[in-house]
Amino acid sequence: MSQKRVDVANLELGMYVSELDRPWLETSFLFQGFPILGQEELEELRRCCDYVYVDDEMGVALQPERVSTAPKSRPVKRFATHKVNIASSAGKQRPIRNRVKFEQELPRAREVYHQAHDYINTIFSQIRIDRSIPLDQARQLTEHTVESITNNENAMLWLTLLKQKDEYTTYHSINVCVLSVLFGRHLGLSEVELKILGLGALLHDIGKMRVPAGILNKNGRLNPEEELMMRQHPLLGDRMLATRRGVPGQIREIVRSHHERVDGSGYPQGLEGDELGLMPMIVSIVDVYDAMTSDRAYHERISPHEALNMMYSWAATHFREELLEAFIRCLGIYPVGSLVELSSGEVALVLTVNRVHHLLPQVLLLLNRDKHPYDIPKLLNLELQRHSGVPIAITKILPSNAYGIDVRKFAAEFATGHPAR
Repeated sequence: MSQKRVDVANLELGMYVSELDRPWLETSFLFQGFPILGQEELEELRRCCDYVYVDDEMGVALQPERVSTAPKSRPVKRFATHKVNIASSAGKQRPIRNRVKFEQELPRAREVYHQAHDYINTIFSQIRIDRSIPLDQARQLTEHTVESITNNENAMLWLTLLKQKDEYTTYHSINVCVLSVLFGRHLGLSEVELKILGLGALLHDIGKMRVPAGILNKNGRLNPEEELMMRQHPLLGDRMLATRRGVPGQIREIVRSHHERVDGSGYPQGLEGDELGLMPMIVSIVDVYDAMTSDRAYHERISPHEALNMMYSWAATHFREELLEAFIRCLGIYPVGSLVELSSGEVALVLTVNRVHHLLPQVLLLLNRDKHPYDIPKLLNLELQRHSGVPIAITKILPSNAYGIDVRKFAAEFATGHPAR
């Protein structure tokens, strides 16, 4: 990284701000690191900072129509990170408190998650040989997922880190279900609506089982013919569900429309704007987020922070902006699975989201201040620890592979063996 210190008075559009002269959490910026794409970012930086650090290698060359002097007849979508303050009251939702502790719910959540894994593998196999889809078990699993998230949202959310590259579609289906239910609950959907949303999310990719395996598992970009065939999977899934009685129309809509985009650039029907229902839009956001934070045949995962940063820059064309902002608030300032550096110099993995004290999650300490791994990862509750003589705070969000850490390894060990002390 090529950084240089720049006084805020000398900042220009297109510069990439990598560090501030103060902790990020003392400002209203959501993302740690962003390009200056409009006058609003300049004004906010000049208001809250004296100087910043700029990374020359990550600067962007702006097209004339993207700068703040664009004609008023052509409104510009700016990357206004300071407008999304997830610790503010802008979310309007009251903090949702968990019924039981994380440690109490984790064994039950793990059982439900593993049952869902086995179920998805089973129905995918049955679909490939033209057998019907056993929806009763899917409904039951969705109900258990809703119940577990209601008991403690962090337990099931932690399990979404158990991703395997060679079983991407299976884990992706389960994770989209979990994250969709979590998001729907954050938005205030009823229990009945959450069950419909969860079932649609669990089945959202069943049409892929009608796509040739060579295309589905191709290690590289699809050619135009293959891409066209892949883009049929939402309609193929919808047709499968159409043969079953009693399938709510909202579930079919989720399966059919989870790749549609608000500007009409999605598929398979090119729907746009108000043509897109709330539940398909929820699943579309979650679908992209989980895909970006997973290892796949043709790309490596990125961190939750990086994924949300990129998705926010696409909000105007891909998603409803207010809905994406709500999703960012739902995941929290430090999404579960984020690697962070503490004021003590230690490196930790975020274990739970704290809905009341947003800056004080529970974390799993992985590396000591010298960046050497602990023999056994240590649990640290930053909320409880703040009452000690030397409170510890999160100072930095790290990339997903920082210091060679394999997040999935620690997630699996903690979920199954609880090795932390």
